[in-house]
Amino acid sequence: MKQVGAPRVLVVMGVSGSGKSTLAQLLARRMGWPIVEGDELHPETNIAKMSAGTPLTDEDRAPWLEKIAEVARLWLSSGGYGIVTCSSLKRHYREIISGGNPEVGFVYLKGRKEDIAPRLGQRTGHFMPSTMLDSQFDALEEPDDGEVLLELDVTASRSRLVDAAYEALRDLAPQGHPLARG
Repeated sequence: MKQVGAPRVLVVMGVSGSGKSTLAQLLARRMGWPIVEGDELHPETNIAKMSAGTPLTDEDRAPWLEKIAEVARLWLSSGGYGIVTCSSLKRHYREIISGGNPEVGFVYLKGRKEDIAPRLGQRTGHFMPSTMLDSQFDALEEPDDGEVLLELDVTASRSRLVDAAYEALRDLAPQGHPLARG
């Protein structure tokens, strides 16, 4: 996917525990964009499987990815902007979500298992057990430069991550985009 200007839909991606929700919430607040938590779009059957420690198959993920793609299409068709979180572990998933539209950009929160595992151990109130981190890394097809707008290191501070993402988006913003420098 070739990025032309700043995206109108931003997908914050990475394995479970990489900080997608936190970064997306902070960016949404800073940019004034709506946010959709991708995990909330999972069918109940997916949540039950993951809660039981069973990794999802591509077939399980298909309706979930379509819902995320629908959110992106709705924002785009209405002339709006938005941020959605989604692990987007495989290239095929990213293609489904973007529909090939360059106005959908991905921010990849990259980290090593050793960096992310402790976060999952401290997380409460999430349906995915920390024991499933291995399956997330097994499924991960790291995006290449042509797929992502920005790759960020999960070990950086939250403020540094937000600043880096925000500045990268502003640098891409054409005149008339809400992030364009005045």
